[in-house]
Amino acid sequence: MANLNVDDLLSMLLVLIMFSIGATLRFSDFRRIFWQPRSLGIGLFLQMIFLPILTFCIISCTELHPFYKVGFIIVSLCPGGTTSNFISYLVNADVALSISLTTINSFLILLTIPFGVNIALDYFIGSETQITLEFGETLVRVFSLILLPAFLGVCFNQYLSKLSLRLRMPLKYINAALLAIVYTIKFLGSEEVGGSGVSFADIKQLLPVAILLQIISMLIAYWLATKILKRSSSCLTIGIEVGLQNTALALLIASEFLSNSAMSKPALIYAMFSFFTTLLFAWIIYRFVILKQRQKWNVNRPL
Repeated sequence: MANLNVDDLLSMLLVLIMFSIGATLRFSDFRRIFWQPRSLGIGLFLQMIFLPILTFCIISCTELHPFYKVGFIIVSLCPGGTTSNFISYLVNADVALSISLTTINSFLILLTIPFGVNIALDYFIGSETQITLEFGETLVRVFSLILLPAFLGVCFNQYLSKLSLRLRMPLKYINAALLAIVYTIKFLGSEEVGGSGVSFADIKQLLPVAILLQIISMLIAYWLATKILKRSSSCLTIGIEVGLQNTALALLIASEFLSNSAMSKPALIYAMFSFFTTLLFAWIIYRFVILKQRQKWNVNRPL
């Protein structure tokens, strides 16, 4: 146990988180994928294509170190999971769409992560280093860390539904507590134990870029969704999904798959604030846009 690295803890925690997500689903829930094909297609496009491109454009305009730029690309390639589902639930957004997006992008990242990360490595770092993300190895490891535990969670909920229901809330608190502990170790720990060695100078340099990136991505994604979709709750869900990333997975890719602590720093900085800013964004949209639309509709509705 003394030799256990914080990245090993992060791997185990990611497995537990994905199992917990799966344990909220049944096999019948996958039919939701076909209920809202338009909303799902737009959401996936904005998450999987628009966000990495936007991130690339923004960080290309900065003077950040190439490792930090790659780190931000990694964050943009790791779509959010249970946390984004939870925020959609809190603000009465489209939870079914949120879960459907989580389900589909869990499969898509098997291809998009190694593909996108290697493009970023080649563009920002090039021949300066031999760092690469092996496609086959990454596919196997992401499958074992993401899809397999989620599938086992679905099976658990399908066949042991009463026990799954009783464990659902405790698992949320356990996951949150463990994630906070691991992030703290990662943030403050030495590189010998898998820490990233984040300094105040790193925070000062990376935090403004991370906040700017998240706010711009949420606003543009929400605005674009409103131009195409009629359901305001679906538009809000898409904004949430684009704004909140799976920083635990991003950390794992940067620090363990690529063995580069500098690339993990953007994910750590992003994790410091992203839940709270996404929740604030969701509350503002719900309170001042969606509720007003519903009130206006109720007033104008014929008796």
